[in-house]
Amino acid sequence: MKTFLKIAAVLACVFAATIASAGVWYLAVTANVRLESEKFLPAQKCAVVYDGEGREIASVDLFREHRGVEIEEVPEHVKEAFISAEDRNFYKHKGLDFKGMARAALKNLQARAFKQGASTISQQLVKNTQLSGEKTLQRKMKEIRLTLQLEKKYSKDEILEMYLNTIYFGHTCYGIAEAADFYFEKEVKDLSVAEGAMLAAVIRSPNNYSPFVDKDTCLKVRNTVLNAMYSLGKISQKEYESAKKQPLPQQGKACVSSDNYLDAVCDELQSLPLFDPYKLRGAVRIYTYMDRELQEYAEQLSTTADRSGRSLIACDNKTGGIRAWFTTEGNLRRQPGSAIKPLAVYAPAIEENLVSPCTPVCDEPTSFGDYAPANYNDAYLGWVPVRQALALSLNVPAVRLLNQLGVEKSVHYLQKLGLPVADGDKNLSLALGGMTQGLTLPELAGAYMALANSGNFAPVRFIRKIESEEGDLLYEHKSQPVRTFSADTATLVNEMLQETAKSGTAKKLSSLPFEVCAKTGTCGTENGNTDAWTLAYTSAHTVGVWMGNADNSLTDLSGGGLPCHYAGILLKELYKDRAPAPLPEDTSLVTKTLDKTSYEQEHILRLAAPAQPKGTTMEEKFRASNFPLEISTRYSHPAARAELSVHNSTVIIRLCQTEYYAFEIKRTNRGKTTTIFDGNSDGQFLDRNLKQGEKYLYTVRPYYTDDAGKRVYGEEISLPLVSIAVRTKTPPSNWWDN
Repeated sequence: MKTFLKIAAVLACVFAATIASAGVWYLAVTANVRLESEKFLPAQKCAVVYDGEGREIASVDLFREHRGVEIEEVPEHVKEAFISAEDRNFYKHKGLDFKGMARAALKNLQARAFKQGASTISQQLVKNTQLSGEKTLQRKMKEIRLTLQLEKKYSKDEILEMYLNTIYFGHTCYGIAEAADFYFEKEVKDLSVAEGAMLAAVIRSPNNYSPFVDKDTCLKVRNTVLNAMYSLGKISQKEYESAKKQPLPQQGKACVSSDNYLDAVCDELQSLPLFDPYKLRGAVRIYTYMDRELQEYAEQLSTTADRSGRSLIACDNKTGGIRAWFTTEGNLRRQPGSAIKPLAVYAPAIEENLVSPCTPVCDEPTSFGDYAPANYNDAYLGWVPVRQALALSLNVPAVRLLNQLGVEKSVHYLQKLGLPVADGDKNLSLALGGMTQGLTLPELAGAYMALANSGNFAPVRFIRKIESEEGDLLYEHKSQPVRTFSADTATLVNEMLQETAKSGTAKKLSSLPFEVCAKTGTCGTENGNTDAWTLAYTSAHTVGVWMGNADNSLTDLSGGGLPCHYAGILLKELYKDRAPAPLPEDTSLVTKTLDKTSYEQEHILRLAAPAQPKGTTMEEKFRASNFPLEISTRYSHPAARAELSVHNSTVIIRLCQTEYYAFEIKRTNRGKTTTIFDGNSDGQFLDRNLKQGEKYLYTVRPYYTDDAGKRVYGEEISLPLVSIAVRTKTPPSNWWDN
């Protein structure tokens, strides 16, 4: 017993010493920590933005003009949304949640890293405004000390007011007043239960939970907040059920400023690893890829035919930098329509060695289970080469190829191109651009740029580099392309899209005096079109045009119309002083000579025979890993059929395959063989006035003449022996017996 007491006493002393040492360490670490009330106000420093040549564009506050709100203006249900989501015991504790801190400490010890926190609203306010963002034990101790000072100096309502006025809501919105205006175009006092819950959800991860970034995730997290409010008794069941049914806000014109490029720079800044909404708030130099003259040209570009909003983009293929960006509707996600076909269907199918540009594909009404795609105007062309199916943007062949490729493989390539595909979109309608969330114009432009860059993808960017106020490099964009398609695949797709710009849906670009690849797309309903796209690129630049309206109102535009016209104008402006170099061509491609007859009549790719006449062949390019191996025997071993019949004294020989071969016909009578026909036939040969009572034997031999003038013979065909009957003037008396 005495031993146990001694051990207990020793342990108690050790524990007390540990606590004392921790207390001394805590006091030492936090000795000079003082709450700075002025930091509860937003920073007023500006950022300087430069164009691609290093010229200053603007010295601006990239973040919205701060507007505060008094706590009395905040509806009770909005306050409860934030408290339910972030700190349920806000009005009960003294700034710290000790149970939560203990749980978080245990989790962090298990993970051997700072994985979790247990920050109250008071702690969050301190962390966001008073301290740096590093995750260290020393910083946590300072946070605790400052939180205790905060709770002593301010009331709970004052703390909540400062919190709501400084918290970051994404899209450069600081404070609930800015967020209410940005997301809902409302004053804070007018926010509904659902709207307050959404704002409380967004602050957890503003760059991911914004309804304008990921609607599905935003809705899920908003409803989680509503559920917390209901379970805590802050709203009734009726209010809970009603709020869950409320839609998320739609991004509209109110979210678009006249400084499109600067808005985009700000959005990109928030996605960079160095971005901390509470630490990086101006006082930096941001260098962009903007071509100031081209940007001004794009902003002023208009035609008398404009009948909807529009977005224009021009990118540099080498750097991935965006040289010009203008939009009247915002950087919306919209269904891409047929603009997705080269990326989701044709390039992957070529890469997977399923098809080549010349491969015949059947264009006729077809059902794929419950899905029955239709061509524009229900017009079908029968068998067409893949290149023509793409150039004319035929729907059925695209779905047919996706069905052969497999949706999962298509999605794999789209994701490698930086194009998001929701789980619900993984079906055959993806071939025609059927997507729930859709794509943005910069995303599509970046994906098409991969084709111009020999199959290497890197996302487009507005920001080239960022420096501190003192000139220290904080960030620099370094393009790190990812191989998506092989270079030979990219070359073949480029040639197909050049044909699209010459004679296909993008033929408005055919007058340009340089190589250009293009694809159009149109989306809509049975009542009319909603979206029209054109993506076009040269070896040096990629341009994109989208036309439509943010509210999804109808327009009569199609991708091959006004958007294609705008793309042509942008390309002319880009190359007003010089023409771009030709697109790169992969040297590993092989050219093969095919049998035209097998292609046109059987819809099969076969190699031509070595000496086959040129008029019966066609030349096509293939990947070295995917070209036909079967050789047509039509000309290497000419083979035909012949049939013989007799009428009176005339022998009739019917010939087949006369469109391929000439024929040599010989007749043998009384041991003498004579050539009675040599040449091309219309399919029938008549041998008249043969002698009665004589017997004749015929042979037929097909042949063709090669390009050197030499005859190539096929197998000789022997026809049945013919006996010409003797005619009598008077029938015999017993003719009926015969």
